[in-house]
Amino acid sequence: MKVLVLVPPGKEHKNVVRDFMYGCWCKGRRIGGMQMPPLNLLYIASTLKEAGHEVGFVDASVDPSSYKTIENNGFPFDIVILLSSTNSFKMDIKIIKEIKQARREIKSILFGSHPTFMPGYCLNEDTVDIIVRGEPEFIIRDLLNELKNGSDQWKKVKGIGYRENGNNCLNAAYPLIDNLDELPMPDRTFLPAGIDYFNPVIKRMPYTTMQTSRGCPAKCNFCTVPFFFGNKFRFKSVEKVMEEFRHIISLGYREVFIRDETFTAYKKRNIEICRRMIDEKMDLTWIANARADMIDKETMEIMKKAGCHMIKFGVESGVQEILDNIKKGIRVEDTRNALKWCRETGIDAHGHVMLGCPGESKETIEQTIKFVREINPYTASFGIHTPYPGTELFNKVAALHPEIADGSDADLAKLHITGFFNESFTNLRKEDLEKSVVRAYRKFYLRPGHLLKILGKTRSFDELMRLAVAGSNIFTFTVRGNN
Repeated sequence: MKVLVLVPPGKEHKNVVRDFMYGCWCKGRRIGGMQMPPLNLLYIASTLKEAGHEVGFVDASVDPSSYKTIENNGFPFDIVILLSSTNSFKMDIKIIKEIKQARREIKSILFGSHPTFMPGYCLNEDTVDIIVRGEPEFIIRDLLNELKNGSDQWKKVKGIGYRENGNNCLNAAYPLIDNLDELPMPDRTFLPAGIDYFNPVIKRMPYTTMQTSRGCPAKCNFCTVPFFFGNKFRFKSVEKVMEEFRHIISLGYREVFIRDETFTAYKKRNIEICRRMIDEKMDLTWIANARADMIDKETMEIMKKAGCHMIKFGVESGVQEILDNIKKGIRVEDTRNALKWCRETGIDAHGHVMLGCPGESKETIEQTIKFVREINPYTASFGIHTPYPGTELFNKVAALHPEIADGSDADLAKLHITGFFNESFTNLRKEDLEKSVVRAYRKFYLRPGHLLKILGKTRSFDELMRLAVAGSNIFTFTVRGNN
């Protein structure tokens, strides 16, 4: 079967970061114009290729001409597969309609957070033929193997949903992949040739992304990860991680952004990975995510020696009461210590901050902005807390406000810069909350000392140019509040 794995073109919204299968995406000037390779779609394409299917891969977000080419050829595929989040759902439906108008017989398969948590809403769209709920690689592989056989056995594949005789049919869940080593290595040759994905915090281009674990041991009530992965945390073996590092280097990449939710959760494994990287003298720099309560100075020191130059933290808030309200499971002091260790070991830190969390007020927002300035990460991003389907918070809001429906009104035009039902769990007006995001960016970035600090860490002309582009994006958002 001829299969198209598609990242839709950014006809309405530019540089949407679509690399997480469980949602919570970002876009626009607020994140410095950052782009990410669509890692989870690469996993799908690589799994299908390994199973013997003829796979076309198009990332039209960075290479719109590739989409134009297949459009001009009438979309010559049997199946199109899209990753869809709650925020992108309405835009994704428009793309599927456009494809089906050109080729009526093509089947559409949707996977991701919205099909997982809002399957009925997805299947109510007649352009969506099949949905995949949960971890998708083996579900889609089994589904396409059965579709290729031409019988109705595909309807028995676990983890899917479809329509039959006017009814929505949802099959039992497909088990999570226990051993992540069973997944094929993502085939990065699917990515558009000659195009480097832009990322302002990358030190050395070209860069790529990888995943060494799935899930998160935390239980934050605002995050879809615990619900998408069933609070099951799994990781690849040291040897598999090293094999992928070597392969990445052979392809000419010089830096890796490890996209695990919490890379540092397995200290013993990670120290072994770092020691192997040091012993092999790997010419690779890298970035990883961490929780402030799941890292220590000793681990940072060996990560630094192994090439890590930045750690990204979910700071969320500088007020303990707010952290407790969102069940973050960390103390403000944990974040303060983690950022101190970063400075002492020479690793840059990035802080993700959410404003408008349950219990938030003007006073707590000002405390958080002050806190972020005090811990002074290298970079920071501020966004409005949004209730996503599949989370405890969304269920609470929906019980009081059924008009929230499937949550897709929080689309990419509003994402993280516009209040969305925050008035139901904060003491803030929507307008005040939206202004606070712009104010946070101004207070953090428009400090001469901080700007000089960023420039002082710049080590190459290429890095300087990336910072200039990112800075221009952030400055425009800071001045205009327009993403």
